[in-house]
Amino acid sequence: MGLWLSGQVRLELARRVAGTLLAIWVAFPTICAAQTISSSERDALVRLRVERGGRPDDVDALLRHVDEAAAKGLPVQPLTNKIREGVAKGYDPARITGVIRQMTAHLETADRLIRELQIDSSASGRESQVILLADALGAGLTPNEVADIKRQTESAGKSPVSAEGLAGAAKGLSFIKAAGLPVSDGTAVMAEAVRQGFRSFEMLDLGREIKRRERDYREGRASLLALRDAIARTGRSEPLFRDTRPVPVERPAATRPEPTTSRPETVTPVDRPQRPDRPERPERPDSGGTRTR
Repeated sequence: MGLWLSGQVRLELARRVAGTLLAIWVAFPTICAAQTISSSERDALVRLRVERGGRPDDVDALLRHVDEAAAKGLPVQPLTNKIREGVAKGYDPARITGVIRQMTAHLETADRLIRELQIDSSASGRESQVILLADALGAGLTPNEVADIKRQTESAGKSPVSAEGLAGAAKGLSFIKAAGLPVSDGTAVMAEAVRQGFRSFEMLDLGREIKRRERDYREGRASLLALRDAIARTGRSEPLFRDTRPVPVERPAATRPEPTTSRPETVTPVDRPQRPDRPERPERPDSGGTRTR
C-alpha cells in the first residue's frame, strides 16, 4: 500500500513538472518578444526624459505599452520611435500614451486585415507590410476602403493581390483621400496600378503626385478616371502627367562676339574746310597827293 501511494505521488509530481515545462515552452516566444528594447536604449530614454524634467518611471510606463504590442506579435519599431520623439520634445507622458495606443490599434487592424482578407504575405516582409498598411489607416483610410481595393483588383480575374501590393495601394489611396478627391475614383486608379504590377514605392509616388496636383483634378484640368485608363493602356502613369505639365520656355543662350584677328581699318580724318581769305585792306592815298576841289 505504501509503495502504491508513493507511486501515485511520483506520478502526480511528474505531471506537475511536465505542465510547468509546457507552460514555460508556450510562453517562451512571448517572453522573448517582450524584450523590445535594450537596456542601453532604455537608459538613453531615461536620461533624455530626466533632462526634460521628467521621471525615469515615465519611460518604464511608456515601454510597457510597447511590450504589450510585442506580445501580440505586432511590429514595435514605430512605437519605439514615437516614444523617442515624444520624450525628446518634452511631451507629457499622457499625450505620448494616447498616440501609442492609437498607433497600436492601427497596427492590430492592419495585421487583422491581412489575415482576414487572406492576403499572401511573406514572413520576411510582413512587418513592413503591416507598418505601411497601418500608416494608411492612420492617415484616414478605413478597413472597408482597403477591402475595396482588393475586390476591384481581383475582379478582372487577375492573380490574388499580395500584402505588399495592398499596403502600397492603400497608402497611395490615403494621399488621394487626403486631397479631398473622390475615393471611388482613386480606388479605381490604385487597383489598376496593382493589376499592372506597380511596386509599392511606385504606388506611393503615384498617390503623392495626384495630391500635389489636386487643384488640377478639382478644377477639371485632369481626371482620375482618365489616369486609370492611361495606366491600363501603357502600364505607367508618367505619360499623362508629362502631357499636362507646363512646358518650360527655353531662353536662347547669350552669344559673345567672335574675336577678330585683322586690325581695324584706319579711318581717314575728314579735311576741315579752309578758312576764307580775308580781303586786302585798300591802300590809303599818299598824303602828298593833289587834292581835288
